[in-house]
Amino acid sequence: MVDDLSAIVHTMNSVYGFDVSQYDYSFLKQTIEKRCTAIEIKKFSDYEIYLSKNLVEAQNLFHALNINYTEFFRNTLTYAHLEQWILPRLIEKKTEDSELRIWSAGCSTGQEAYSIAMLVEKINAKRQQALRYRIIATDISKSALAVAEKGNYTEEAIQNVRMKDIKEFFVKTKETYTVCDRLKKQISFSTYDLLENRSAYPHESIFGNFDLVFCCNVLFYYKTDSQLYILNKLINSMSEQGYLITGEAERQTVAKHSPLLTVASPSPIFQKKHGGVK
Repeated sequence: MVDDLSAIVHTMNSVYGFDVSQYDYSFLKQTIEKRCTAIEIKKFSDYEIYLSKNLVEAQNLFHALNINYTEFFRNTLTYAHLEQWILPRLIEKKTEDSELRIWSAGCSTGQEAYSIAMLVEKINAKRQQALRYRIIATDISKSALAVAEKGNYTEEAIQNVRMKDIKEFFVKTKETYTVCDRLKKQISFSTYDLLENRSAYPHESIFGNFDLVFCCNVLFYYKTDSQLYILNKLINSMSEQGYLITGEAERQTVAKHSPLLTVASPSPIFQKKHGGVK
């Protein structure tokens, strides 16, 4: 099984240029098993042969490895901390001519970025002068980003959004709820591979220096060394006292392998206190 999986990894890289070696073994194996079931192949060795002759299947596998489940306001407690404490604190410290900078890393189909934007808009509405803000939302999946840019969601997808926020930030057309242009203009969606070594942060951000970085339910898909590489990149992209928010499953990784401090336990919210890691 291990040798067959290694052969699949090799084929993906040598034939198609898709490097899937960075993924956690169990996750990679489970994803390949699902693809085998979908196309009715029983053995990994047979799948490798099929894969080597089928570009579409290679694309399907790579796509399956990069689809992350997401939803609006996914972690209720985390967003409560964000709304009531972290965002107001960050905004209050900003001067009138500055901007709040946020990175949604691994944004998938956009719900996370739009959730953050809604909170900032509501805080800004209570201020005498609204603070400029910019959300850079990135993902490796172009298909997921296409969905995010359109901002069209079903009624089921927005079930975590408060009714008053649905009325304020969405436009309903038949069974579709579309994010309003007011939110869309604050978010820049772009393709970015967190493992690439040519840049320390998304090109769209120009210089990084993010006050708030979201990277939720992304790290655990990768091997330990890749997790640490991504984590270091996120930390080095943050402002001097910026915040990092992760998923629950990644709390221990961040706590164990970074200089960040836990600031809102039990939520996986961390703050940079003494500079980044190099």
